Amino acid sequence: MNKMSRVLSLVLALALVFALAACGGTTATPAPAASQAPAASEAPAASEAPAERTAPKTPAIIRIAAGPVGGTQNTFYNTVADYINKDLPGFYNFMIEASTGSAENMRLLAAGEVDFGTTGLDQSKYANEGTNGYEGVETGKIRQVYVVAGTGAVTHVVTSAKSGIKTIEDLKGKKVAATAGVMEGYFNDILWAHDMSKDDLGKFTNLSLADMITALKDGTIDALSYGNTFPNVNFTDLAMTYDIEIIDIGKEYVEKLIAEKPWYHLEIIPAGTYKGVDHDVYSFSQYSTLQASVDTDEWAVYDQVSAVFNHCEQLKNLHPNYINYGKVSELTRGNVVPYHPGAAKFYAEHGVTVPVE
Repeated sequence: MNKMSRVLSLVLALALVFALAACGGTTATPAPAASQAPAASEAPAASEAPAERTAPKTPAIIRIAAGPVGGTQNTFYNTVADYINKDLPGFYNFMIEASTGSAENMRLLAAGEVDFGTTGLDQSKYANEGTNGYEGVETGKIRQVYVVAGTGAVTHVVTSAKSGIKTIEDLKGKKVAATAGVMEGYFNDILWAHDMSKDDLGKFTNLSLADMITALKDGTIDALSYGNTFPNVNFTDLAMTYDIEIIDIGKEYVEKLIAEKPWYHLEIIPAGTYKGVDHDVYSFSQYSTLQASVDTDEWAVYDQVSAVFNHCEQLKNLHPNYINYGKVSELTRGNVVPYHPGAAKFYAEHGVTVPVE
């Protein structure tokens, strides 16, 4: 009987041990202490979170002066406007305004009639200072946004392949046209490098790009001079239906010009760029830029830079050089006026400091 009691006691004891073990399995591992949970300070503070932007009740009207209709810049900024409207629907209503080019764009910008304008580096400087033809405009109104990706405005002197005009000297006694303002200035510089002036021509006329092309085809002029990124779509189209010649300015003459005006740099339009032009063309350029009014909204400027940077892959379909909009170093290659704070904000976010004063 005692033996049986001991066995029964042992069985009961073992049962108790197993029961305790089973309970321990559910409670032995302690719940995480409060100190093991993520600390509140590790989560982003509300003030550090990106600000949510909501579309205004009425889209802001943004005017951009971007050269002649059908020109490279006009087409480009219509495309950029489309990207901004897709990224920020309801924020902006863009008006891409036709103009004769850099000089008119800067006058409109200085007068506060547009928010953005395209121009060369030299014109932004002159307009901001009220010098070199900009006397009387309000000064200090222009701020840089970015340098246009690629080569800038490369000067083309275009004639008919049947004209017999092969050199700049051959323009003596001929009828030549250029757009008034900056483009006429480029042409004057070409003549200066060749020890010539407009007095050596038979006739000189100021015409828009579209009118110059019509006049060349009609024989009203013998040659035209115009600066733009190559290949220029207008000259590409012209060469498809009309035999053209692009006159070589000459390397030594371009170097002479650069020594006098160091904001220029040498460019070569390669043979085959335009149908029928089977030789390299030595020319010159200066970087084109997008400038803003000092009064343009900071976010509007920021969104312009952001759009070309973020959509560089799509923009290369307009021109191979535009892939370079994805490089901040390309956008900030040079300036002669201060940057707009909206542009500076974007560049600072990408590790680049630009002057704003």
